[in-house]
Amino acid sequence: MTAKGLPPSAHAISGAVGGAFATWLFYPLELLRVEMQKTPPPSSQDDENIKHDNEPPETNLECFIRLYKKQALYRGASAMVTTMLISSYITFFALESIRRSMATLKQGGQQSNRQQHTRQIHQLKNHIKFLNYILPKSKMGSSLLASTITGVINVFLTTPLWNGTRRIMESDPQPSKPISLPCINDEKKQVNVSVLPLKPEPSLWEMMYQIANDEGIFQLWHGTVSSLLLVSNPAIQYFLYEQIRVWILGIKSRRRGSGGAGGSMQLTAMEAFVFGALSKTVATVITYPLQLGQVLIRLRKNEVKDLEQDVPCMEIEEYNGMADCLYQQYTRGGFSSLFQGMSSKLVQTVGQASFIFVTYEQMLALVAKVIESR
Repeated sequence: MTAKGLPPSAHAISGAVGGAFATWLFYPLELLRVEMQKTPPPSSQDDENIKHDNEPPETNLECFIRLYKKQALYRGASAMVTTMLISSYITFFALESIRRSMATLKQGGQQSNRQQHTRQIHQLKNHIKFLNYILPKSKMGSSLLASTITGVINVFLTTPLWNGTRRIMESDPQPSKPISLPCINDEKKQVNVSVLPLKPEPSLWEMMYQIANDEGIFQLWHGTVSSLLLVSNPAIQYFLYEQIRVWILGIKSRRRGSGGAGGSMQLTAMEAFVFGALSKTVATVITYPLQLGQVLIRLRKNEVKDLEQDVPCMEIEEYNGMADCLYQQYTRGGFSSLFQGMSSKLVQTVGQASFIFVTYEQMLALVAKVIESR
């Protein structure tokens, strides 16, 4: 049985397992990226930071070692894995369902031209004709449209999850109430030592409830507009992967039909890894300036809030939208500054996307075998 014969739920489960596994595997790199972004840029140093000019900024390796010594490489991992599990399930289920719906509408439009016997069929034909004017004529256009619609649906449904996860990752562990522990000093006298244990890490649902309770329920969807701009990233990624996948499976099908050794009608693990890496690389390079702008806008807002509390007399203007942010970034460092930090981003996202598609293809093959054995 091929992937086309499997229900959308099979694609959703396979994608969800792949997303959760890849997220857990590459989570330390994601946390490292968040920690490095929390460090203020050199251009925004104030008078207090001038005292530490002799201290070099923390490198990626030093930050990684610091988190390792604190045993914090997987701080917030449960929230991230949960969010990716739900997000991947929604993505793959919606993507497969939308693709099949578009194919059904196009086929239904051709069939309804032959069936004009009843009034209901006539109304259905007119409705499908209208949809045919909207839907792209080519398969590539339909695939890209399906990926874009899937991205929009995913943003509206999972933005609260991502906001809660981001808060957990960016927050530092807070001490709880001090407790006294007995300790014996050098003179063998028992004294009490005050210890500040760390508060347990809040769960994803507790953090979402806290945001809704303290800042309002609509704050859970904060950043939805900028996330909609980044829908282009997964849209390009899934579109490219699907086109390569269909092309490779078509070659295998023709070889099998001609009597050659066509092999399995599923992608191998190596093929899924390479094609997943290729599609994610292209999508990341094309959309990276938008991703960088989203990060810079959020960091500037946090910087403004901190200055308002600590140094009210100093004023720093927030960016006036994505275009203004990217323009200022370009004027400061040229075209290359729009891709600042892309290398570390590629290592994390490309590796994660590759493992997602590897697990996805292997799970699909396993589900197909289980269904065939029944």
